Amino acid sequence: MAILLAAQSPELQIEAITVVSGNVLVDQGLQNALKLVELADRTDIPVARGERYPLRKKLITAPIVHGKNGLGETELPAPAKTAESGHAVDLIIDLVRAHPGQITLLPMGPLTNIARVLLKRPDIAQQIPEIILMGGSIEGGNATPAAEANIYNDPEAAKIVFESGIPITMVGLGATHQTLLKRSHAAALAGSRSPIARYVAQIADFYLGFSESVGFEGGALHDPLAVGLAVDSSLAKASCPMHIAVETRGEFTYGETVANRHLLRESVEDAGDHHVLTSLEPVEPNTRVPTLIDADRFLRFFMDRICAPPRVSSVGEV
Repeated sequence: MAILLAAQSPELQIEAITVVSGNVLVDQGLQNALKLVELADRTDIPVARGERYPLRKKLITAPIVHGKNGLGETELPAPAKTAESGHAVDLIIDLVRAHPGQITLLPMGPLTNIARVLLKRPDIAQQIPEIILMGGSIEGGNATPAAEANIYNDPEAAKIVFESGIPITMVGLGATHQTLLKRSHAAALAGSRSPIARYVAQIADFYLGFSESVGFEGGALHDPLAVGLAVDSSLAKASCPMHIAVETRGEFTYGETVANRHLLRESVEDAGDHHVLTSLEPVEPNTRVPTLIDADRFLRFFMDRICAPPRVSSVGEV
């Protein structure tokens, strides 16, 4: 849904789609991305395969959420478009170096590809103006009681990204759970003249079934909200600067995005058999966290864009 929304948003100039393993394995995700750019008449967009596995932990796929094929068990024609020959990490590096200070990254899965970019070329962080990521939570997780799924699938990668110094907008569960796609929305999409909208209705059916089975009244538009905020940041009625740290060692909190809301930390001195708190020191924020979403306006935006005629790119545009 996020790829199709981005393709339907003229405010965004999509330079590439890079794929990582997440809910499905990277090879399946790559085929899905190729099919989706063809559905959207955007075969001008390069699509590249990225990392197969997290940096350290074992990958956890989630076919129960979006089906074994990641597209709600729906079928699209086999793509005529082929993937780029190079690796996603190298493509990101090449694009950022070709357009320094102009490429915003919108990761909507585990952050493995982005971490690999920063490990391979640490200096490139200075050339990336912003990362708008879907992931994390400041109020409990959905993969574990503490951790959101994208961060939990590669906490070590997320730690590298949050410590990179790149300005980050973290579109977490507290924001995305305000944006519920309901059966009435799906019915309107199914009745649209747009082939994109009718397809989104098909994939929404499986997702809504899963969401309803776990107690939600609709399916949270997690990734599309990140795209929406990239188009129009005012869709967030309130955002807070925070310092986000990623827990990589806790038994029960592994993968948690720990929010320092007050931007203060303790300074202590050793007093022999104990420590003494001497001061509270300021901490620089590394993340902006949207906390209140104009959900009605975002849902109208989503529906209008998805139901619009496919936005065909001019020759040579990327």
